[in-house]
Amino acid sequence: MGELETEYGDRVRFVIVEPEETAQRAAEIQEFGFAELRHGLVAFSPSGEPLVKMPGHQFGKAEIEDAIQVVLAAR
Repeated sequence: MGELETEYGDRVRFVIVEPEETAQRAAEIQEFGFAELRHGLVAFSPSGEPLVKMPGHQFGKAEIEDAIQVVLAAR
């Protein structure tokens, strides 16, 4: 994620939620559809609307960059 943050950090804000905090946000996680896996990636619009939801860790750099492009297009 660090490489992407270096590349896009001036246009996109990256927030990594640590496992301890994740455990306290069960309702939010369930709302995103991550109930079974308990983690994933959510890309938000500038107004806070979730635009892309990817459960688990079954995604790589290309999929994250695609999500970044969706966010940038919503600006």
